[in-house]
Parts: sequence; C-alpha cells; structure tokens
Amino acid sequence: MANYSMWLLEYSYVPVQAISSVMAGQHNKGTRTISFTYLAIKGEGHNILIDCGTDASNEYTKKLSERDSITNWNPPEKVLANIGLKPEDIDTMIFTHAHYDHMDNMAAFPNAHFYIQSKELLGWIQAMSLGKKFASLQMALNPDDIVTAVKMLAEGRMNLVDGEKKNLLPGIHVYPAYDGHTYASQMVEVENDGGENKRIAIGDLAYVDANLLGIDNDGVYVPVGLGVGSPYNMMKTYEEILERAGGDMQKIVLCHETSNWTKYPSWVTKEGLHVAEVCLAPGQTSLVPVTK
Repeated sequence: MANYSMWLLEYSYVPVQAISSVMAGQHNKGTRTISFTYLAIKGEGHNILIDCGTDASNEYTKKLSERDSITNWNPPEKVLANIGLKPEDIDTMIFTHAHYDHMDNMAAFPNAHFYIQSKELLGWIQAMSLGKKFASLQMALNPDDIVTAVKMLAEGRMNLVDGEKKNLLPGIHVYPAYDGHTYASQMVEVENDGGENKRIAIGDLAYVDANLLGIDNDGVYVPVGLGVGSPYNMMKTYEEILERAGGDMQKIVLCHETSNWTKYPSWVTKEGLHVAEVCLAPGQTSLVPVTK
C-alpha cells in the first residue's frame, strides 16, 4: 500500500480567459480566470512533479506567454519553497502532455527523470513536419521542448511510456487518452491508502469542472476548446475519468480550475499565488498556515 502527500502549486494564472477556449462551442459566454499549476507528490522515497510549467527565459515561450496573458509567473524555486522543496529535490517528473505550459521548464530540474507517452512525443514530431498549413496544431507547443525531450532521450533521462503502465512508481499508474486534447495525453492515478484516498491528475484532459459535469451541472459533457483529436474522444475520456474516480470530483485534480482553492485546504503565498493541499500521507503534518 502506497501513501503520498500531494500539493497543487500555482505558478501563474490568466486573469481573463474566454469561456469558449475552456469549453468548446460556448461563444459569447464571457470570461473567467484560469490557474496554471503543477502537482507535487511526496512519499515512498520520492519527490515527484506532474508537469513542470514554463521557462520564462525562453524566447519562444515569452511570445506564447504574452499572447496568452500569463500573469504573475514565478520560478519553481519560489513555488516549491512553499512546501519545503527545491527543484534539485525532484527525482521524477511525469508529463501529462507536451503543451508548453506543462513541459517547458525541464532544465530547471537537474536531477529529475522524465516520463511521457511515446505516441505523445512522436505525434508532435510528426506535427512539426506537416508545414505551415497545419501550424494551428502547434498553437500551444514550444518546439524547443520537443528538441529538449529528444536530447533527454539520448542522455537516458527521458522515458517513453507505451500505453497503460501500472506502478510506474509504487501505487502510481498512468493511463493514456489518445487523439483528444493531444496525441497521447495521460492521466496519473495515485492509489493512496489502497485506493481510499485515490487522486487522479488529469492535466488538460479537462480544464474545468464544467467539462466533466456540464454547464450548471446539467450532466452534459463539454469538450475543451483546444484539441488535435476529436470531441468524441475527449468525451469518452471524461467517462473513463469519472469511472476511475467513482464519480467523486474530490479525487480528480484539474490543473486549471480555480475552484481547487476551495475544493481543498489552501492558502495564498506572499507572491499572490495559491497552494492547495490535495491529500496528506499518514504522519505528514499539514502545511496550511494556521490563521489567528
């Protein structure tokens, strides 16, 4: 039985995001704030990150961040310090997918070994070869990240996962979702307490609660606003996510959803960013500041 503690760490946010980019087809429905986060997992002798955020020093990333109005970016040394970790402490990183806000900052983690679905990496290499007419496929991709990932392969630090993988680390399983949001995004299931305290990190398979629950909780799936595959594949993945979670939204960690800051015990850092304490392993003291 594995036991892990988990914290969702906000590293930046977009104050004004069109609803239509979050939920497909919802045009002229206004705007909302979305968070940019990565998930830290500690336990079983490991310090793990699900995704790694962006590199503000990369010139291509600067253009994407400006286009997307990413605000209040903070480097991982500041973000991780809120839970007592440093980038050098991270030994394992699991990428949900290769979009720039999830995979762009590999160089900041010198001791990490990386995991990504094989079809995800190879799919983006193929997309990059298609020419200008297909460039919209890459609108959330920094090609530098794919080059870095291939270099990491040559160095033995990047590991390709081919489909479902049980116990990638003890009690941590990955499940691919093909040809939806990306070529092979993957959800990461953390089977805490033999499953009683399970958590499932889903990356961008859904951006916000309403993708899974429907508008005003009407139960009608709403695909995300960006994808290389089909809305049908996205919605079939929603079905799988909810089945794995037993319909319990508390077990599903959405990385862009601002309701995380009320869904889990959380606090705001001195930099004005959020930290959510998603779950605690036995013996782990809560890091939520005590307010008087």
